[in-house]
Amino acid sequence: MLAHQLYFIRIVLMALMMLFMQSIIPVSAQLVSEPESEPSVTSLSKLKKTEPLPLGTLLDSHGQPINIPHQTQSALEYSTPVTVPINPSKTKTTQSVKTSKAKKLNRKQQLASRNHVANDPNCRWLDQRIGQLEAQLNGKQSNNLQHVSDEASIRNKEWQCLKCGAEGPDQNDHSNCQYRRETNTK
Repeated sequence: MLAHQLYFIRIVLMALMMLFMQSIIPVSAQLVSEPESEPSVTSLSKLKKTEPLPLGTLLDSHGQPINIPHQTQSALEYSTPVTVPINPSKTKTTQSVKTSKAKKLNRKQQLASRNHVANDPNCRWLDQRIGQLEAQLNGKQSNNLQHVSDEASIRNKEWQCLKCGAEGPDQNDHSNCQYRRETNTK
């Protein structure tokens, strides 16, 4: 019951405020502008409140018309900076040295080589893991790294079995080449 009374009171107050606002609006703001081929921002601000706006006009939060441009333009113009190589002759010499040093490897050498990695996720992982193990072995000269050298040799055998240095593994190679620990049961 109270909610209905508050709703009625709110409606009455809104109607009174609208009547009060109409009496405050100056007469000069209610003048009708002359018809033009295309309305301008100043002529739109002189329109009566009851008249409908012409097509293609918008009002801002204060009821003022917004000027809309007729030409399309981008809001952000950005161009990338031009980059110049530091030593262009240096890059050409390194490419020529690599091509001259590359010689044809036989099948066994190609399978053992890690210069080329086959497009296979297992091969890419093996390449990264063997690189980590070699870095550990080269970084420390300790006798406690026997397990690292054991894993490195296991991963190298797995690399060759999966043919990661050449074309990559076949469908059956994954199960055949997987390392299995030997367990001694007594």
